[in-house]
Parts: sequence; structure tokens; C-alpha cells
Amino acid sequence: MKRLLVAILSLSSLVLSAQQSAHYSQYSFNNYGYNPAFAGTQKCLDFRLGTRLQWLGFEGAPVSTFAWGHTQIGRKHYKGGGVHGVGAYIEQDDVHLTTRTTVKLGYAYHTKLSSKYRLGMGIFAGIQQYSTDDVFGGETNPDPVLASAAGSVLRYPDIMPGLLLYSKSTYWSFSVNQLYFKNINLGQEEKQVNQYYFGAGHKSVLGHWTVFKSFLLKQNVMGPPALDLNMAWVYYEKLTFGLGYRVGESAIGMIKFNLGKIGIGYAFDFPLNKLYGNYGHEIMISFKKCDGGGIGDGSGGKVHVCPAYN
Repeated sequence: MKRLLVAILSLSSLVLSAQQSAHYSQYSFNNYGYNPAFAGTQKCLDFRLGTRLQWLGFEGAPVSTFAWGHTQIGRKHYKGGGVHGVGAYIEQDDVHLTTRTTVKLGYAYHTKLSSKYRLGMGIFAGIQQYSTDDVFGGETNPDPVLASAAGSVLRYPDIMPGLLLYSKSTYWSFSVNQLYFKNINLGQEEKQVNQYYFGAGHKSVLGHWTVFKSFLLKQNVMGPPALDLNMAWVYYEKLTFGLGYRVGESAIGMIKFNLGKIGIGYAFDFPLNKLYGNYGHEIMISFKKCDGGGIGDGSGGKVHVCPAYN
């Protein structure tokens, strides 16, 4: 029964919005993966990596891993027309017998709209690769549909544009994932469609604490929306406690430590449905070459850091 359930889930993941792309409870730790317009919002190299384990206790359960880095180039803070950012994103999703690997390069341009707001416009361009295996749990593939595609390797272009509007305390993010439509023939033909990401966040300072509230909404035309709601309490920018809710799915607890230029975050998903064992674990690590940072206004004074990075 476990193998049958995993096989059904893995096939469904090619269609349903929740699994058409990986989701992360610590989405603000992985914001660049959701929107290329975040490239260049730090004045120096920002590097992050992480992994997510889902459905623990089930053989062939989903495992998602990512790594990315981005930085500013030129650093002409609005005097030369704006700020440019470049970066790269790599991600691998393993679900049952299928593996999806994504490699994308990103570019973003940031311009000053007013003394308060900045606008970032970015794009990812790269390749997605899908592959299947013919062995599951040390035995021959038990899934007759995926068995017919065993050993297949499929590659497709991957394009993702995004917009980011932000100030020192607020950000609004919008991006379109998998802009390039494609049919995926892994034993049976499925179609990937556009997936829309819409997110926002706001931070407020209360003494030594900073309160950060945010949400991330995923939507496509083939399934129900997936909505994450998070609230985090940050003490002296060193220690973060967070709570989250994935609507209709799970409650989430998070903790993050900042150790100089290195940050370490952990999240635990507790399922709210009746399927026992649907727990999730995430571990993420960040490295930022400089302290502080952000986009200046050209005067050497004000520095605007997108609140998603605090």
C-alpha cells in the first residue's frame, strides 16, 4: 500500500499546483528562488542553500534541494540609471522514481521610483531536466506507467520573469514560473502550465525586536491555490522565532540563528490532515560576504535593504 500510495502521489505531482514546483516553509529564506528580481538587493555576494524532506516514513518521499547566489554588478546606485544584479539558481526535486533538475541564470535591474520605493525587474532563463529510474526500493519499478518511461531524460527551456516593489519596511513580489509551456511525457503525457507567485511582507521594530509578517500565494489554472502565512520575531537580528500556516495542510515552527556572516535556519511542518507521518523538515544555510548592505540612493547616506532579507 505504501508503494501504491507513493506512485499515485508522484504522478499527481506533475499536475497539481502544490507539487508542480517545490515549496518551502522558509520561503523568505529562499526568496530568490521564487523571484529573479531579488538579484542585486544586497550590495555583495549572497549565497544560500537548503534541503526539504517531506512525507517522512514513506519510501520514495519528496526531497528538494537548492543552492543559489546573487550579487550587484557596477554598483552605480541610481546615478547611472539604476542597479544591476546577476545570479544563478540550481534545484533538484526527487519524487518516487522521477527527478527534476533546474539550472537557471538570473538578471535584475533596480530603479528608484521615489524617495521611499524601489522597483526591481528580473528574469530567469535556463533548463529543466526530467529523468526516471527503473529501480524502486531495490526492486524493479512497480509502477507500470513510469516503468514504460524508465531511463528517459527530457530537457526543456525554463523562463521566469518577476517584479519586486519594496521600501525599507515593505515588499510586494510577483513572478510567473514555467512561462514556457511544455508537455512532459514520462509514461503518460502531462502538461506544465504557468504558475503565479504573489507574495508580500512587512517588518516593524519594537525595541530590540523586529516583527516580520509575510505571505506567499501560488496559483495556476489546474489546481487550488496554495497559501503560506508566516510571522517571525527577530531579536537583535541574531535570533529568529517563527510560526507559519500552510492553509488546509500544516502548521509550521521555525528558528534561525545568525552567526556573523552565516545564517542557519530550521523549520518543522506538522500535518493538519489525517495522513500520519506527513511531517516535513527543512534546513537552510546562508552566507553573506558583507554586513548590512542593500541599495543606496547615490548620496552615500540612505541604504534600502528589502525587508525580506532582514
